[in-house]
Amino acid sequence: MKFETAGNKTNPAVIMLNGSFTTGKGLLPMAQPLSDSYYIILPTYDGHYENGGEFTTRADQAEKIRDYLRQENIRHIALVHGVSMGAEIALTLAFVLEGSGIAADRYLFDGGPYFAFPKEFRSVMQKKFIGLLRLTQQGSTEELMTRFASHKLTQRIVQGDLTPYRSMIEDIALAVPYMSEASICRESDACYTFDFPAIPKAEQKKFLFTWSDNEPAYKCKEKIKKTYPHAKFCYVKGLGHCGLLCRKPETYLRLLRKLASEKVS
Repeated sequence: MKFETAGNKTNPAVIMLNGSFTTGKGLLPMAQPLSDSYYIILPTYDGHYENGGEFTTRADQAEKIRDYLRQENIRHIALVHGVSMGAEIALTLAFVLEGSGIAADRYLFDGGPYFAFPKEFRSVMQKKFIGLLRLTQQGSTEELMTRFASHKLTQRIVQGDLTPYRSMIEDIALAVPYMSEASICRESDACYTFDFPAIPKAEQKKFLFTWSDNEPAYKCKEKIKKTYPHAKFCYVKGLGHCGLLCRKPETYLRLLRKLASEKVS
């Protein structure tokens, strides 16, 4: 795992965890405006960069983030923010940080697909993601956009115009050349083998889960609400997966600033 940072280390820390098949740098457009007041930490998961090894599991990636914080002597985090699979890693990180001496004030989990599906379904999804990611192997950004826009899996996830996701697709194209099929399969499984770690009531109160009501991941909300009843929930209408982030970035930035400045008693 490698880490990019933005801002002054003396400022409160914010961790931003990217989604599947992308890099930490993919969140820089949202991180840079925050870096005037916060120290932004952007991990790039194993298997997503040259000589970056293989992607392993959510727990392993979360533990490496915890170890990095210890090495950097960061004991307080204003906000842990995760999108898509990054939201699952962020929730795993909340569990991993228990008893570590590292405290987080708030968590934002955006579009997390907290599912636990049987092996047969996971095998199908592995093949679908491998097929989707092959679309990035060559061509200009415009060609990639056209290919992704016509792909059934992309449309099911995004639910509409792909233009706001342009920078995300460009970032996928940067990461995929370094990803083995084994890494892609493990990363796909990371989305569909969620184990709902036990989180104390006091920590749950720091959680905000958000989805768009027309993205597939929205279907897991009842299980999340039942497992973490003390968390807060926010739903947006008709924006697709990570739609608030990609389609309404100014609104999203205000939300991040608000959460990063809050403490929950």
